[in-house]
Amino acid sequence: MNRSVLFQRFVLFGRLNLSRAHYLWPHKLQTVNTMHSAVKILQVSFGILYLGMPEFIPKTFKSIINKMKFIDPWFWNKYTLNPYNGCQFGCIYCDARSARYYMPEDFDNKIIIKQNVATMLDKRVSGARTFLPDVVALGGVTDPYQPAEKRFENTRSCLKILAKHRYPVHIITKSTLVLRDLELLEKIGRNAWCSVSITLPTTNEKAARFLDNHAPAPARRLDVIRQIKQRCKHIQTGVLLIPLVPFITDSNSDLTDIARKTQSVGADYLLFGGGMTMRDQQALWFLQHLKQCLPDLLEKYEQLYSFKYTPEKYAGRYQPTSGYLLPKHRKLFELCRESKLPFRIKRFIPEDDRKLNYQVSERLFEEVFVAQMLGGNWYNLSWVAQNIQNLTEPLEAIIQRNELGKICNVRGAILEKIKILAVELAAKQRPG
Repeated sequence: MNRSVLFQRFVLFGRLNLSRAHYLWPHKLQTVNTMHSAVKILQVSFGILYLGMPEFIPKTFKSIINKMKFIDPWFWNKYTLNPYNGCQFGCIYCDARSARYYMPEDFDNKIIIKQNVATMLDKRVSGARTFLPDVVALGGVTDPYQPAEKRFENTRSCLKILAKHRYPVHIITKSTLVLRDLELLEKIGRNAWCSVSITLPTTNEKAARFLDNHAPAPARRLDVIRQIKQRCKHIQTGVLLIPLVPFITDSNSDLTDIARKTQSVGADYLLFGGGMTMRDQQALWFLQHLKQCLPDLLEKYEQLYSFKYTPEKYAGRYQPTSGYLLPKHRKLFELCRESKLPFRIKRFIPEDDRKLNYQVSERLFEEVFVAQMLGGNWYNLSWVAQNIQNLTEPLEAIIQRNELGKICNVRGAILEKIKILAVELAAKQRPG
């Protein structure tokens, strides 16, 4: 392949100015202005982070929405919806690169455009006997507002259907394009519930250029939150500090800065939790970039994740040890308290027979979250919360029949806790 053709196939760092090539790590930003030099860098150095010219591939699927057996207790969704497969933001740590998600092999550049999404979604929501309005998460795997959305509008089409059926929505994104749909999202929030979470692993511009350079810069993402708070009354919005990327985004000064800036834009929450996960091809992709761009950190990763690096196979831990995570979580709890930032998202509460069930399970999940983050016992209580969440009748009726103990895992101190919670929450609902 000649140099001219090679150069045309890449847009360095996703910028449209093809006359400039950028090399960031390990020490400083270097800029090369000639086509000849840019191509030479591409040929000799995998350390260059580049974004290929995307290929959009239309594909028809049998369904567009997935109903989960158990609620997601962090994001509160019962349903998941991904308008696209593959993601142009191409974040190097993204778990969606792993084999379990069945994404295109060229994750950043081959973008699957799902066809007839509005028709499929409308038919599914209208016709499914087991579907009740509950939170639909858009962006759990790939970003619903990646650049392809500006052209294809799959996300907007789905939101119109969800608004029609009054389904609550949780948007998870790094994109400023979400601002285009604020009027629609405000309508969903007014009639049901809406949260817009901005994923922000770091406020450090240099670190962001390494981790998720094709996404908007951290300052622009924070400005999305500021604009939502200024323009919308019925959308809650905040930061997802997920994941912590060891030795790159996790210093005390990094965490302090992100808490301060999250508070400064008026965010409703700062949800954090866990270190970067690593598995199969996703781990290899990240480590390949780490070795090329930040080689001094590779040995630290080998120790933290218990592996020896080879480019062929990853055989280490899925996540960092609790010895690494606990001090980070304690610091983040402290920062949230100091900044008066909630570390949980307020959940959707339906105005039907599920109401008390959802309220009680929300309180239990809050306890579970704190225990998880601080290394406490949480497993059994988590299942209690899920079982109450999934009840097919109101919790009040079960309490009146004195049958709480028939709910799986509910016994002893937990049984008494649920009784007290139910009485407390029911009293708050009574007029006067």
